[in-house]
Amino acid sequence: MTLAQGSWPTYTDAALDSVRRERREVERECQAFKRFRQRIQTVETQTLRFERSVVGVNQNLTSEEKSVRDTIEPWYHDTVMAVDHYGDVYGDSFEASLSAEFGVDVLLLISEATTFSPLIKQRLLEAAQQCIDNRRVFLETLEDEFTTLKDAQSTVQEIREAIAELDSTELQGLSDTELIDRYDTLHTLNDKCQSWIQQRQEEIHTHRIDRSADVDAHTDLCSYLYEGLEVDYPVLATFVDILEIISQYE
Repeated sequence: MTLAQGSWPTYTDAALDSVRRERREVERECQAFKRFRQRIQTVETQTLRFERSVVGVNQNLTSEEKSVRDTIEPWYHDTVMAVDHYGDVYGDSFEASLSAEFGVDVLLLISEATTFSPLIKQRLLEAAQQCIDNRRVFLETLEDEFTTLKDAQSTVQEIREAIAELDSTELQGLSDTELIDRYDTLHTLNDKCQSWIQQRQEEIHTHRIDRSADVDAHTDLCSYLYEGLEVDYPVLATFVDILEIISQYE
């Protein structure tokens, strides 16, 4: 069996599955934040009665009074925290989620206020829209990543076909011109791999992760998307492996 017929790197197959899954999840989160925002839009605001975090008044809620959080929390649970992957991906509490997505100051604001004031409504609407916008940007990044993986697979197939053609000819009996052509082909294939590696290394440092605060620990898109796969950098690993295959023909 020739090298072209043998085992070639398939890291990008699992990577594509990972991007597809991530894309589905982010799209669902976008819709969830939209539904939450729509509920906020329906609220009729009232004249400010008490917002300790804003005016600095040191009071406690009476047993009869309810905070704005008592209204907001069920809505948040029914929308944002109701997406089917929430437990597996985030698995956190309302407080942790709202703090990460909207900011600790918003959590304090709705926890201490008893009146759904125009200020609170505006803060919630703006925060929810920012979450939507972040995810839309991230979806564009995921679309670019998906296209890159598909392009990489196409290049791999082209290289594999070129190697198969080399396998189909015997070295013995080749003319000097044919040997030069063979060398030129291998040189071109090597250059393709090196170009992909260089391009990929540049992209790794430019792609942003705009999904949620939980991804801050990841230094780049690949380490976030492909953490659980065989390799963290599937495109790089693919062309490094192919360079090794090409070297066996030189």
